[in-house]
Amino acid sequence: MSTWLKLLPLELDGINKSDFIEPDHPLTKGDQEVGEMSVMSRQLYSLGISLEKAANQHNLDATYCNDSAKKPELEARATELMSKARILKELMWVGIRDEFGLWGENIGVRVGYKVVSRPSDTDIPPIMRLLGGLEL
Repeated sequence: MSTWLKLLPLELDGINKSDFIEPDHPLTKGDQEVGEMSVMSRQLYSLGISLEKAANQHNLDATYCNDSAKKPELEARATELMSKARILKELMWVGIRDEFGLWGENIGVRVGYKVVSRPSDTDIPPIMRLLGGLEL
């Protein structure tokens, strides 16, 4: 088993309430509040967002890197961090769906750690759903 997976519970436990990253999407028309994110969901979300930011920074650094030996390292690290961020967010979504019984529904998280259910928005392109804070 990978070291990252073995150490993940310790890393999550090390995220204190003061370290939580709050979702920045406000409630919108059609959102139906179903509850609040659990502490574990907040930890997964916060770590996932932190890893996404680090991945984006590594991508940016790679873009402007003049060192041909270092550029592939930066790109590989960015890929690694983004993959881990996606896994953490997927675990968060599974936990939220399980906790609130929201399997088969469109869900999202909003300011104030609110969990929402939304009617199906089939006319919204997937990228806009992602940018709007809705789960794909």
